[in-house]
Amino acid sequence: MYRQGEKSKQSQDTRNSGVLKSWFNRWVWASYANFDKIEKEMVRNKAAYKRKEMVDKEIEVIKTLNLPAAEFKKAIDDASMKRYGPKSLLYHHNTHAGEPALIVGAGISLEKLIPLLKDWKGVIFTSESMASTLKYYGHQPEYICVFDGGQTVWDKFFYGQNFKGSTLITHPSIDPKVIELWKGPKIYYLMMHFAKLFNKEKWEGKPLPEMENIIKGQLLGHDFFENIIPVIYSMIGASILNAGCVVNNAIEVANFMGFGPLFLCGVDFGFKNWVNRYPLVKRVKGQLIKDETKIVEHEEDGETVGDININREIIMSDNGIPTTDEQSEYKLALMSVYKLDRPQLFDCSDGIITELPKLDIKEVVEKNGKGFEGKYRTGKEIVEFSNAYFNRK
Repeated sequence: MYRQGEKSKQSQDTRNSGVLKSWFNRWVWASYANFDKIEKEMVRNKAAYKRKEMVDKEIEVIKTLNLPAAEFKKAIDDASMKRYGPKSLLYHHNTHAGEPALIVGAGISLEKLIPLLKDWKGVIFTSESMASTLKYYGHQPEYICVFDGGQTVWDKFFYGQNFKGSTLITHPSIDPKVIELWKGPKIYYLMMHFAKLFNKEKWEGKPLPEMENIIKGQLLGHDFFENIIPVIYSMIGASILNAGCVVNNAIEVANFMGFGPLFLCGVDFGFKNWVNRYPLVKRVKGQLIKDETKIVEHEEDGETVGDININREIIMSDNGIPTTDEQSEYKLALMSVYKLDRPQLFDCSDGIITELPKLDIKEVVEKNGKGFEGKYRTGKEIVEFSNAYFNRK
């Protein structure tokens, strides 16, 4: 009835190329539109001028110390890092070592966390779409991550809301309205996206003009992400790999900042019991309105049941939970992040992720995220678990 397994019809390269093409014009336009505002925030202000002056003086002192070459380089590098102010993710590198954090998604398994939100003493990373829901149930997220940043983000999720005390984590390629209107703390990173050639059979042996068009299409974004943006926004300094969705990017950011262990909540990447997602709480005409639980349309006994058409082909994950190619690709990207960054990452959700160590969110909240060292994986073990998953793919 439904295609079985998490193997996508498309290769990862083909999907990445398609996503890039659909967003590229938006990202380019926003990156240039945001430059003046971000440069003023990070470079053209008194605090930035003072930081630069202090760093320049410190470097001049270091040059007089006659240090061995290795020590001299480290001292210069350490001093130079101080040029980056608190709006750069680089400034926050490893500043929260040993502090646990929740990474909150929108899956229905979030219902396990909701009654416990008020008791969680650590920080929460979540998306703009979930921020008002978490605040409504008792814990305003410390970090709100805006990754996609389409033109409706501000009006849908921030307009009329008060998120004083939260920090926005984002990049220069989001809608300028968000950059302009967010008045609280911000942390910027650069979006890293590697373009490469793939599917040689599609262009090898073709006439030169046709080959050129195919290759240009596959390499779309190479100059922009790898050369232009790092130069234009050199004041930001830190880059985060584009990992497909907010949750995966939040894992990278939290780990870079030193947070750990990290606990996934509501990161289902699927529709257990055919439930689409946890019902959002949104502000509509000044009133907070709770969405109703919606069931994904599916086949039962030869009939279509459910009340929301997701306009995606439904597949069955390796553990039998309904999902889509898109969601399984998010899981693939998550496992790539897990292998590359090797965070102490635990799953407290109830979706298609089976490769991470599992924990009960109730126990996590009771212990404030502490005392789970006995369940940590070594870097070698993380790589082995990740490779076992990739080999199944």
